[in-house]
Amino acid sequence: MGRITKAGAWCNGEVAYLAWMADGPIADCLGFMITRVHETGPEAGARRILPTWIAFTDQSNPDWLEQDSSVWPIQQYQWRDLTLRRSRDEAIVRPIDFRIHYEITPVGLAGPGRKPVPASDTAPYRDENGKPRYVGPPRPLFLLDEPFKTESIDVTHDFPGGGGAIKATYTNGILSTQNLLRQLEKVQGVKPQNIAPGPAMRITEGLLKTLKAHIPKKGDPIRLFLTADVLSFLTMLIDRAETGNGELYLALYELHDPELIERLTALVKAGKAHVILSTSGSTDLNKKGDPLPRKPVVWDTGNHDARIGLHAAAPSAERMQDRLFNNNSHIGHNKFAVYVEGGVARAVMTGSTNWTETGLCTQSNNVILIEDKNVAARFLAYWKLLRDDPQPVGVPLTVSNHGETAEGFAPSKGVQGPALRLANAAPTGPVTLKDGKTTVEILFSPNTKAPTKNKTSPTPVDLSRVYSLMEHADSAILFLTFYPGVRGEQNVIGQAAELAVKRPDLLVQGAISNPAALPPAKPGEPTTYVHQPDGEVRDLPQRAIWWPGGDAGRVVMVRAAAISAQFGDLRPELLSAGHAIIHDKIVVIDPLHPDNCTVITGSHNLGYKASYQNDENLLIVRGNQSLAAAYAIHILDVYDHYVLRAKLQEELRQSLIATGRPPKTESGGFLNAKASWQGRWFAPAKAPSSRDYFLSL
Repeated sequence: MGRITKAGAWCNGEVAYLAWMADGPIADCLGFMITRVHETGPEAGARRILPTWIAFTDQSNPDWLEQDSSVWPIQQYQWRDLTLRRSRDEAIVRPIDFRIHYEITPVGLAGPGRKPVPASDTAPYRDENGKPRYVGPPRPLFLLDEPFKTESIDVTHDFPGGGGAIKATYTNGILSTQNLLRQLEKVQGVKPQNIAPGPAMRITEGLLKTLKAHIPKKGDPIRLFLTADVLSFLTMLIDRAETGNGELYLALYELHDPELIERLTALVKAGKAHVILSTSGSTDLNKKGDPLPRKPVVWDTGNHDARIGLHAAAPSAERMQDRLFNNNSHIGHNKFAVYVEGGVARAVMTGSTNWTETGLCTQSNNVILIEDKNVAARFLAYWKLLRDDPQPVGVPLTVSNHGETAEGFAPSKGVQGPALRLANAAPTGPVTLKDGKTTVEILFSPNTKAPTKNKTSPTPVDLSRVYSLMEHADSAILFLTFYPGVRGEQNVIGQAAELAVKRPDLLVQGAISNPAALPPAKPGEPTTYVHQPDGEVRDLPQRAIWWPGGDAGRVVMVRAAAISAQFGDLRPELLSAGHAIIHDKIVVIDPLHPDNCTVITGSHNLGYKASYQNDENLLIVRGNQSLAAAYAIHILDVYDHYVLRAKLQEELRQSLIATGRPPKTESGGFLNAKASWQGRWFAPAKAPSSRDYFLSL
């Protein structure tokens, strides 16, 4: 029979990714039991069988109670350990910095000489009241072979490949409704209000209301569970400035998290922070058909309260500067902080995370901290350019009428000036970090002469560099993006799609937040509606997947999607708690290549608009394999969560096109009771999968 021949494990400090292969289908195998073995740290010596929630097809898990993979085995040749640091059923995150390895054991049907899988204390069939934890009879499983052990890996946010200079982390912001309901129940002691079996709208609205009550509260267990280590990263430099002789220079787009506002306001009041705060949010007071004179658009609704408090706390005007563009075309999209001590810039923190409760808790985001004087100095120089690029005074929220014209309201709109643009366009060489191998390229926006982009705009300097790196990829391009632009035009989505078609040997996988960014499957394809034979136009779910090769091709781009109706044991899900879902702006190229490994991150949305019209920063980190692998695992974590949901959403869409009705589903599990589930893992592949890539090097 087949046997496991190779296995590996990789980690980003939050989630571990495992991949393994066999020399053929394993006889009678119903899946794999995976055990995490803690070598160091507070749990040294502990053995944890990874939990699963998906039952066999003749069983059902209606209450979404976990079992171990010794009961419901893993029917894949790759897996994510989501409980590496997170509790399986409570809102608890374990401390970081420990070493582990994994044991992967095939399990299956009874046979001569096979021993039964030992019972596990963490996988009881009945609860404390004697009630079965799932519907259907238990299925005894047997050990088919000895465990296959992976190499040891370190669970850390520190990347010594950069000479100790780089830290990175990620939010736990995927709103996994199936588990979140149980975690909320554990925190509150009762089931969340207004959540019960029933229509999707009832469940998701009740969950959203409950969730929004938790995430702004300082110290709330749900808040701390969802933000993971990102909150501590955002406050790390604040702590340093408070207790030392340094100060912070910050450029922020959104600021309305109560805890962060409190910390930053106190730092400003102490004379230890310089803040540039941009416009965030707007409300149009005009309704269709309103007569002239037009009412003003109310700008900066998101940052208004924080702005007032910071101005009141600032000991001098130079400690707090408004950057109010008063339009949606140009935004101050940065979210970075520079730590300066003794007049010397020493560290910088950037990434995709806005300083909001939703940015911390309900979006996929990342933060990177670099301890290097040269990198920090470039960010400080950019901060000063922003400071010296004043914008028109904003329209106050209390104004009732302002600037009416015969054509309507005309606010004073801000546009970044030529000096800033020219400075950002000037090429600068990469900074080499302490290890002598890791390099950091830093590009800022806006960096074009033209203040806006159009359909014929030339490729800006920062994206030209990104495109070149993508074109020279050796084996893999992985990405997460929010909304870089529409239909793959003038952004990295289109570039990735083009390369995927040109190079079938290249692994191209990624996920986006807004479906409008997906490339068209064919020219003129409708994405949100369909004309029925009777002439009626009916709304459709937006296309959720770009999948030119089908399952065999494995070149996939997916959008963030949620289960919108009961599907087996999977309940309807909450997709978002605000505008953004996947808010990362990441491209990772050849993450396991020792030289070509590349991480592209920062605030930049990876489209032309960001380069032409926004204040942005973009980091390109090369030569740091451990960092690149960590970011790649973050991408695969988000991608793997949404790919199933994207496929289900596409099935729904196609059913509505064909019949006008959603497909019928019944409750129950999905695990195959036969070993034939392995077939797809041994079928010839037209393109590499993430498993193949990670095991090939």
